[in-house]
Amino acid sequence: MESRGYANHVVQYAPDYSLCAGCETCAIMCGLTHFGVTGPHVSGVHVDLGTRDCIHTIQVCQQCLDRPCYEACPKKDEAMCFDAGTGVTYVRQEGCIGCGKCMRACTFTPSRITLRRAESRKGWRAVKCDLCREREGMPACITYCPVRCIGLSEDSVEAASGIHPAEPNAL
Repeated sequence: MESRGYANHVVQYAPDYSLCAGCETCAIMCGLTHFGVTGPHVSGVHVDLGTRDCIHTIQVCQQCLDRPCYEACPKKDEAMCFDAGTGVTYVRQEGCIGCGKCMRACTFTPSRITLRRAESRKGWRAVKCDLCREREGMPACITYCPVRCIGLSEDSVEAASGIHPAEPNAL
């Protein structure tokens, strides 16, 4: 398997630091933050509720440095965009035509990009993690995780040492 490079992204801590409870608060808060609703395919964060040993896995875009989703998009910079300042690849909903090429180009299985119904209910739009680029502070998934099992990759060493990057918030 080829070694890939990733920009800053959401990471799940090792189970000996904090175990995901499978509550899906991360996915709920992502949908609420970005679209004002929650439900299937409305979040850039997905929780694989593993039945093996009750180990749940957070699945989120790793912000690949080679950006296969961006390269596959027929509406580059209108729909799938790249912020060179932050290294974040994100979807501009109003430019997305819902073709799914970005989703198929994602190198992860399952894809870290999903398609959701557009607000007009006509057509589809891609959804992926954008690290809450328009939100102050940490991404919503990290801020609201009740068991504090996720963080940002650049802060993961500090977090694993017991200094968690996100301050707890009251819901």
